[in-house]
Amino acid sequence: MQRLRPLLAHRARPQKGAAVILALLTVTLVAGLAAAAVGDLGVAMDQIIGRHDQAQARQLARGTVDWARNVLAEDARTTQVDHLGEAWAVKVPPTPVEEGEVSGELQDLSGRINLNNLVQADILEVQQFQRLLGLVGVSDSEALTLTDALRDWLDADDEPRLPGGAESSWYSAQTPARRPANGALVAVSELTQVRGFSPDLVARLSPFVATLPGGTSNTRINVNTAPAEVLAAAVEGLSLDAARVLIVQRNRAWFKDVADFSARLPSSVQNPDTNGLATTSTYFLATGRALFGVSMVRMEVLLDRSQNWPTIVWQKLL
Repeated sequence: MQRLRPLLAHRARPQKGAAVILALLTVTLVAGLAAAAVGDLGVAMDQIIGRHDQAQARQLARGTVDWARNVLAEDARTTQVDHLGEAWAVKVPPTPVEEGEVSGELQDLSGRINLNNLVQADILEVQQFQRLLGLVGVSDSEALTLTDALRDWLDADDEPRLPGGAESSWYSAQTPARRPANGALVAVSELTQVRGFSPDLVARLSPFVATLPGGTSNTRINVNTAPAEVLAAAVEGLSLDAARVLIVQRNRAWFKDVADFSARLPSSVQNPDTNGLATTSTYFLATGRALFGVSMVRMEVLLDRSQNWPTIVWQKLL
């Protein structure tokens, strides 16, 4: 019996050691699982907070757009002329709100040439666009081919114009192959898909053109907000330097109506065609920016003020 006790004691010690090791491993495993659970909870909380902040930032951005609609509606009720000295033209700087910040601005797109109008057979608008191409450094021959290519992109048929048109037969042979839209442009950046329009040329054109719903009656060029390049393109015989002088004049006293604009044109401009001009605006681009917590949201909305209350044509988050 005395011999058996040392043997049992000898066997017990390894078993006790194994139990201790097993217990330590169990504690380590539990601690690891707990740490992982805490880590997953932290990630989940971050995601929840991020989604909450993003939702709040979107609401703030929408609020700036609604503010812009109210400003435009009030302007339409109180004035008959749109110019850059009005309240809608003032940019809203970054303004603190509870736990965030908002800013925004309105741009008058009626002061630009509407590319989508080129699908119509109106020679006046075609010539205006060709003059604008010349003002940004395009030769007369290239301006003709570019205009034909763009009109083919916009029209519904598949017959290329001469000399520079392009339809599906030309685009399908390119790398990568593509098809013409045969419809209106949604964004000016789409011009890079049209034959001959390089990214550099599109960048030079961008400040002076817009992609608005077609229809000449609602997309007349507002001479009170148009840049000098657009004025020079819109009025045959008006040089860029003379257009810049008109800009200086309107900064002192905006044009009351198209007749007032015509009266201030230099004597070198004879019998200008002013059918496509106006001193009021229909389309505005509202941009709202909002910061809330860890999220930043930028929203762009195209507004149509054909009626007193501006309607939303499209909106996108950037």
